[in-house]
Amino acid sequence: NPMLLLTLAAAWAAGGAVSGSLLSSPHRHHYQRVEHRPHGHGGHRMTRVPMMPSRSKQQLLRLRRQLHSRAALPSQEGTPTLAVYTHTDCLRHKVTFHPESPERLRHLIEDVMPELSADLGFPLVQPDRNPTREELSRVHTDKYIDTAFEAFQQVSDGEPSVYLDSDTQVVEGTQDSAVRAAGVTLQAVEDVVEGRVRRAFVMVRPPGHHAESKTAMGFCVFNNILIGLAHAQAKYPDTIRKAALLDFDVHHGNGGQEGCDTDPNRFFASTHQAPLFPWKGLARETGVDLNVINVPLPKDSSPQDFVDAWENTILPKVKGFDPDIIFISAGFDAHPDDPLASLNIEEEHFGYVTEKIAHLANEVSRGCIVSVLEGGYDPHALGRCVKAHLTSLANVPEPSHEQLSREPSALASSSSSSSSTSQMLFTPEQLQAMDKSTLRAELSARGLPTSGRLDALRERLAQIRA
Repeated sequence: NPMLLLTLAAAWAAGGAVSGSLLSSPHRHHYQRVEHRPHGHGGHRMTRVPMMPSRSKQQLLRLRRQLHSRAALPSQEGTPTLAVYTHTDCLRHKVTFHPESPERLRHLIEDVMPELSADLGFPLVQPDRNPTREELSRVHTDKYIDTAFEAFQQVSDGEPSVYLDSDTQVVEGTQDSAVRAAGVTLQAVEDVVEGRVRRAFVMVRPPGHHAESKTAMGFCVFNNILIGLAHAQAKYPDTIRKAALLDFDVHHGNGGQEGCDTDPNRFFASTHQAPLFPWKGLARETGVDLNVINVPLPKDSSPQDFVDAWENTILPKVKGFDPDIIFISAGFDAHPDDPLASLNIEEEHFGYVTEKIAHLANEVSRGCIVSVLEGGYDPHALGRCVKAHLTSLANVPEPSHEQLSREPSALASSSSSSSSTSQMLFTPEQLQAMDKSTLRAELSARGLPTSGRLDALRERLAQIRA
């Protein structure tokens, strides 16, 4: 419903006096200069980022009253291919003179979504969902969660701002945005896994892929996508055993890798500019079970380098991993117009890689994709990239009947029927009796990876059929 989208679009961050028309022109730029410290996202340089016009609190409240909240997917025949999830609370986090501004999301909601949703036919969903402490603690330590909420309380009590780390600041509205971003992601995951939608794009901020278990980092408070991934595995253990997290943000997704590299049931892959913040993601970082792939791209790498990394290096490994669901950390700051990095990946290249991921998801995960917005700091370049990303997610055909009838890996591998056991090269009892050196010898003889923990080696060998 375009009118609903326009209403949602207008309900964004509160500020000073009304400036300009309600729906601002995408071609009217107001810029502010921002200095980035040497340790931060952009290195030590001055950049120009678009400023966000202000809106009055009265106008925000009036527009919000007009918003008919879409807390869940609308009833309709069949499963929609794509839904976009967002929330106006994610506009409330506003750090002065900062590239991660509400304007990023406002432009997407107000200027991009109305026409795009009509063209592609996807619903825009605004779930009133917050994470529980248990859902946060699957990713973050209790100590860090306490630290974050203490900072929220300090700001509520009158402190103008509190730093969680050198780049990540809590101000009025941060709690609303950060908590809601995680909650919206959780709802999208549930809708995808339970079959209410095939693919979801979670359009929230602040981003999350730098946040680690014990700390905020790089503008990120909670690791939204990892919270969603952990939730999928915890709530649906019979359906989602193995999950892949694919990150094409220009900055390495250190938080995503931290949450995957010691778990053989999680796969992490990233392309990113290097050297660049967060100064991680070396090619030699391969995880406990060869379940991590990093492809660092030098400054000014070509779009073909980016496409080749995904087509020829990463996606074949994802196919071999055989996940039950694919998550995408969808950062678009590798675009040449972005102020915080120096790659040259245009919107059509993001669209092409997204198309390849969607086709692969049809093969290995019954089409299940949850994509979550990360970086992208020029709002208009971001808008074009998101349009290309969503066009690919919407237009790749649905999985075939044969692909949809494919059992999730958890169900296939946990079957205890005699027919399944009889096809295994080794019985569960034989595998249990093998020590690590024997397991490695058996794997090596079949040309399979031999690194990893004992249970991972047994599981790998258990997949071999006679």
